[in-house]
Amino acid sequence: MGWRFVLHSQLSFNRSGAVAHQNKLLLRQGDNDMACGHHCVLMALMLLGVISRDALYEDAPDERLLETCAIGQARYFSGCSTTQLKEQLAPFSDQVRCRHLQQDVATRTIEALESDQVCLVRFSSDSYTHWVLAVGLMYADDKPHSLLLLDPLMDSVPLTPWNALLEHWGTKKLRNTNARWSEKATLEKVVQVGLRSRRGTAIQLP
Repeated sequence: MGWRFVLHSQLSFNRSGAVAHQNKLLLRQGDNDMACGHHCVLMALMLLGVISRDALYEDAPDERLLETCAIGQARYFSGCSTTQLKEQLAPFSDQVRCRHLQQDVATRTIEALESDQVCLVRFSSDSYTHWVLAVGLMYADDKPHSLLLLDPLMDSVPLTPWNALLEHWGTKKLRNTNARWSEKATLEKVVQVGLRSRRGTAIQLP
């Protein structure tokens, strides 16, 4: 079986895992919070080049970032709906476009990732409901097989620009797979996020 990997054009990797704009990209949530959605919003903005990782730690951050963080932190222990994720992206609406995909979701997710956008994906399993950031695609024999994910619940994988997969994308066999477990998953929501200023093409991993 031939495998092919397609990634966001600004995504790379080093020994610490995923990198964007020369900075580590993965943001980790805590063991006891429900801030996966908020972390995915921030990672999406970092990968798109709208904010930097350093901006998260500045004493006087950008007012738009302050607003995004305030909305996210208000839901830190209760989790975020699709509407609340879009509210967190709204302060950057002059640069970023977001869309809740509601029809032909599997196909349109693939199209978004191929066109150098990212997708916030919510799935559920027997153990939890979770948001992850889709940053690319894995093809098997030129057919879409898996979404490549940055999962804020998981550690980075050295020399790899993702740390989890949603396997068998677009089928009833969907599975959430990472270094710690693999489990059956059910797709719930997808929010497509991209820059207003450009529509590009994702790159193929050599």
